[in-house]
Amino acid sequence: MDTVFWICVRLMVMGAKLLGISYQQLNVILFVILHPAITIFFWYQYRRYKRKYKVATATTPTN
Repeated sequence: MDTVFWICVRLMVMGAKLLGISYQQLNVILFVILHPAITIFFWYQYRRYKRKYKVATATTPTN
C-alpha cells in the first residue's frame, strides 16, 4: 500500500509541475473541490434516477 501512495504522490508532483502550480494547490483542487463536487453530482443523479424509477414503476400497470 505504501508503494501505491508514493506512486500517486509522484504523479501529483508531476501533474503540479505540468500545470505550473504547487503540489499543495493541486491537492486542494483535487480533494477539496473536485472530489466533493463529483460526489455531490453523482449523488444528485442517483436521487433523480431513483425518483424517476419510482414514478415509472408506480404508473406501470401490472397483470
